[in-house]
Amino acid sequence: MYPFSIAHVTLNNLTMQLITHLDDKVAGAGFRSGNRLWSDSLEHARSLLKPKCRVLYAGGHLGSAAIYLAKAEPSATIYCFEPDPLNFALLTVNLHLNQVQNIHAFPYALGKSGQYISFFKSAWDSSDHRCAMPKSSDMEVSIFRSLPYKIQMVNPVEMFSKCYGFTVPPLMDLIVIDTQGADFAIIEACLPLVSKDTTIIAEYSPYHLYRYGTTREDAARVLKHFSRISLSREQPATVQQLLAIYDDYYAQYKGFYDICLRK
Repeated sequence: MYPFSIAHVTLNNLTMQLITHLDDKVAGAGFRSGNRLWSDSLEHARSLLKPKCRVLYAGGHLGSAAIYLAKAEPSATIYCFEPDPLNFALLTVNLHLNQVQNIHAFPYALGKSGQYISFFKSAWDSSDHRCAMPKSSDMEVSIFRSLPYKIQMVNPVEMFSKCYGFTVPPLMDLIVIDTQGADFAIIEACLPLVSKDTTIIAEYSPYHLYRYGTTREDAARVLKHFSRISLSREQPATVQQLLAIYDDYYAQYKGFYDICLRK
């Protein structure tokens, strides 16, 4: 028996096919369940799409969200990054299965500098791989293992310049980041790609930020680049409110938020 299965997934009312790994007992099992899946943050991202817009998607996973956005706006160009080798392989197959041609997929982690970094995989949830191990006191630490080799991190501005030359995308219209802790480092690396018309949707999980090495001061420095901040898409927030959440939650994982940032 092959360890892979094709799932017919209805995500935010769009049906697609996704190859999943049978050892994936959380994200993959959710896709294989046959349930209709819904994501408010994905719907928010879709509402921001414009004709010919440029989208950077960090944490592409198996491609479900990027494929949804690509089909919702076929004239968009989506630059999708997924560093896990198996996830990236399945992502590229899923692009082919769904006949998507407006996604440029890259097998890299994003960050402020080009380097090789350690990577830690969850034994049962392909959406929970990360660049920093859980604390040794956490119950979940036993399900993570380090890859026996390091993966490549790239700075997005430098990589675009090397890959695209004179056709390099100068700015992004939408940036979506879901990377289990690397989110604020990626936001900072992407600042040269951000204009007053750019929207950033990112996961805000103080526990994961703390484990990755993003301090309260780092978070404050990044947030001060933005004048419009909201939790999800509706609730306005201030820098001080987000820092207060960081103070409350960095020592123990208690949840996460989707935040929306604009200059």
